[in-house]
Amino acid sequence: MKKTAPIGLALAFVFSIGAAGFSRPAPQDPAALTGLVTYVYDGDTIRVRLDTGGEKKVRLIGVDAPEFDDPQESARLSAFLARRFAYSKLNQKLVRLTMDKDKEDAYGRLLAYVWTDGTAMFNEVLVREGFARAYLKYPFDEATKARITAAEAEARRAERGLWAVQPRPVVGAGEASRRVGQVVTVRFRCVRTFDRARFRVLVPAEGEFEAVVPIDVLASFPGSLDFENKTMEVTGLIEEYRGRPQIVIGLPVQVKVVDDPKALRFRPRPGISV
Repeated sequence: MKKTAPIGLALAFVFSIGAAGFSRPAPQDPAALTGLVTYVYDGDTIRVRLDTGGEKKVRLIGVDAPEFDDPQESARLSAFLARRFAYSKLNQKLVRLTMDKDKEDAYGRLLAYVWTDGTAMFNEVLVREGFARAYLKYPFDEATKARITAAEAEARRAERGLWAVQPRPVVGAGEASRRVGQVVTVRFRCVRTFDRARFRVLVPAEGEFEAVVPIDVLASFPGSLDFENKTMEVTGLIEEYRGRPQIVIGLPVQVKVVDDPKALRFRPRPGISV
């Protein structure tokens, strides 16, 4: 299993928005562990506060999400989206962990299948939605391997996530509430901005949608940060926060000011780590 890449403080701030619990998964396997997800490192690595005591870093078996330290900007964006997806599904949620033959990897992380209820294995969901690849380098349960392999084949056929060959769909802010859970580009005219805790919030003229940028990430944007009365395109995962759809921005490449005649996407200033 791969080692988790370190993540900058600015990106850590991005994952502090919104969480909702659900009923505790039934411990169908007597050897299973249950606990609360307290942190999401990336698409395939989380931290769980175990009911038996203590917290443990957990690496999902059979999946490989993109890395934040990849030199390609597109790969870093895929890594951010995978982490947002995992965060939206797992953070502060009660989960059940089942293990395979190998209980830990060389870094002391639990190797586990993560269940959000009796039948939904998040490892499989992550791959089926196109946020990670099947990772078959190490041996694990053959039936589960077949499930994850089939999930990747389905994602490829449907051209989801990592397998998308077309640009993300462009929708208006008024449609965002119908796109929760999808990665899209939202085009809107920003009529107001305000700061909420450590975040800058961009408000459109229509709909309930918000684009949310951590202040530390905002510092990596070049040029003017005055977005009011500008037409913008923001790309990311539509999440629901306190009943409103939002996209959280973790990388400058997710934002484009359409009023710019050259329509250039923002690039980080030299020396800024994203």
